[in-house]
Amino acid sequence: MPQTPSSGFALRWRWLLPVAVALVAFHFSPLRPTLDWAFFDLASRRPLRSTPPPDGSAIVVIDDATLDQLRAEGLEGNWPPPRAAFAALIAGLERAGAKRIVLDFTFLDHSSAGEQDALLGGLAAGLPNVVLARTERQMPVFWDEAFVLGHPTCFTVPRTGLVPSITDADGVLRRYPVQGSLAAVAAGYPVAFSAAETSPAYNETPPRHSDLGALLRWHGGLNQLRGFPERVPVLSAARFILAGLPMVVRAAEAAPEFGPTPLAAAIVAEPPLQGAGFDAVRDRIVFVGSNAAGTFDQKPFAIGGLEPGVLFHWTAWANLAGAGFLRELPAWVALALAMLLLAPLAALAARHASILLPVLIAAAMAGAVLVAAYGGLSSGWFLPPATPVAAAALGLLGVVAENFWTERRRRQQIKALFGSYVATEVVDLLVRDPAAIQLGGERREATVFFCDLAGFTDLSEEVSPQELLALVNGYLEQTSDCLMAHGAYVDKYIGDAVMAVFGVPKTLPDHALAACRAALAAQRLLAERNTHLRATHGRTLSLRIGVNTGEMVVGNVGSERKKNYTVLGDAVNLASRLEGANKEFGTRILVGAATARQVGNRLVLRPLASLRVKGKQAAVPVFELVGEPDELSPDEEHFLEAYGRGHELYTARRFRDAVAALETARSLIPDDLMTGRLLADSRRFALHPPPPDWLPIVTLDTK
Repeated sequence: MPQTPSSGFALRWRWLLPVAVALVAFHFSPLRPTLDWAFFDLASRRPLRSTPPPDGSAIVVIDDATLDQLRAEGLEGNWPPPRAAFAALIAGLERAGAKRIVLDFTFLDHSSAGEQDALLGGLAAGLPNVVLARTERQMPVFWDEAFVLGHPTCFTVPRTGLVPSITDADGVLRRYPVQGSLAAVAAGYPVAFSAAETSPAYNETPPRHSDLGALLRWHGGLNQLRGFPERVPVLSAARFILAGLPMVVRAAEAAPEFGPTPLAAAIVAEPPLQGAGFDAVRDRIVFVGSNAAGTFDQKPFAIGGLEPGVLFHWTAWANLAGAGFLRELPAWVALALAMLLLAPLAALAARHASILLPVLIAAAMAGAVLVAAYGGLSSGWFLPPATPVAAAALGLLGVVAENFWTERRRRQQIKALFGSYVATEVVDLLVRDPAAIQLGGERREATVFFCDLAGFTDLSEEVSPQELLALVNGYLEQTSDCLMAHGAYVDKYIGDAVMAVFGVPKTLPDHALAACRAALAAQRLLAERNTHLRATHGRTLSLRIGVNTGEMVVGNVGSERKKNYTVLGDAVNLASRLEGANKEFGTRILVGAATARQVGNRLVLRPLASLRVKGKQAAVPVFELVGEPDELSPDEEHFLEAYGRGHELYTARRFRDAVAALETARSLIPDDLMTGRLLADSRRFALHPPPPDWLPIVTLDTK
């Protein structure tokens, strides 16, 4: 049935509300960030456009080769290395011209050689470009995103930066809390902050910061960074330890007189180290970490796999010094976008569109979100895509569910509307192919069938109400089954009368022939029933049938509470008049001219006259349906031959010749009403011819 605007709106919201609730539940579930980060990690590994790391840095790692070298020099080669090795490393990097030395190491315990602790601490304190890591717990920060970092007015001594570790629920490092961190101190943002100042190192407004940490823009893993030797040299610590070890050994031997601070001054006074390995760190900020097996400093990063922890701090520094951190759009933006994506799918659901279109639109929306999120990483922002993509998926699921329930409701409507009036196979066809029926109205050529029992009123006075209903229902059921077996749609019952239509709702190529054969079959069934009636009640019934073909309007007619799929038009009215006109012609089945033309010679038809019904000026030829050609007896064939010749002569105004032919026909079937009428008129017109404008027309004054 057609939907009103209000009902379409209601249908739209019927599925949209639960989908929206499911979407909100998904948004706040643990699954959503898991999917968002899975996409982020995959996109970070294969960015649309690689952002090269900034110049001015280097990474030095204590690797397996370094530990082997320490053993060769007679130092402890296990992990952790002795503090003297770290002091030698600082000395070597200082002599190589490192601009700043950032150690991603925490010295939580005293070493077995306490004098080495003092040596390393004094050296770090004496060199202003050394930054050490500390692990004291950072207090929560409750500032919003408008809070910015400033540069300090002073350094603590030694310079230290926090080594924060904020992991997401899956244990992967993606964010970096900038305030007071090792990377911030390395970039010129140490512990104390002022919102009004800018970084003297980079002369730009400090990055925005919240307690959640900044989302890192990744430049690749350590092996990938080896592909940028000019931008980010990745070097082993062995050569620098060997270069600084002699001075540290001498300082340790003369510690009571020499002391740690003079060691720092002595290192600064030494000439710079020369050579390719040493030149690689000159005037660079050097991040020192570990890469040796068994050092337990391998961290899970978004770019995949385990990487040295120093890479975490270097990446944060590269973000501060280069293109900046990624800006993560707030979760509410993703949720709002997701809700907007439901709108076009809701419109499609209200229109009950084909499922292919919603699938294409949902796929396009999900693809657009993923492309935007993927491309956004290269532009410096990240749109969490899980909720918008889920909106497309859930919206499509809602459309599918709505289409399913709409289809189910449509099937139920069709079965309720036609199930009792057409054959089961027709109902199945309509259910499979909704295009076969237009409930809203259309013009179709079809054949209408009316039948009514004669003699029923007299019989009803002689039987009980229960017997009467049983008799009527038995007749109607038998007749309806007969009509449906021939492809009819049983339109309605009017007392003991039946109206049926051939050619709707199912298209029937030979609807006129099917209707005529159904009429003949109905007469045969009544003849069988009359045998029983004659035996039980001493009476019989007769059946008058009118059949007519023509164009008519087909569709639902009625009120909002009750509708009927029916046909309207002059062709329908004429079929009803033909049923009643059987009394005028003494026949049982009358058909209109259009029906007769379509049937042709496949059935036996007898021409009667032109009929003018009440309310119409034009007269239409009518015919009696006699039967199948192979079912006629010889006497019937001779009668029809004589009658046809007489009717033709009568119409041609050859009345004397018509009398002879009609007398022959009457001798074969004496009680035929139409033969007697034509014979009487022919005799009268033979004596008194009609006027020139005379036409053989029968006028019905009653409906």
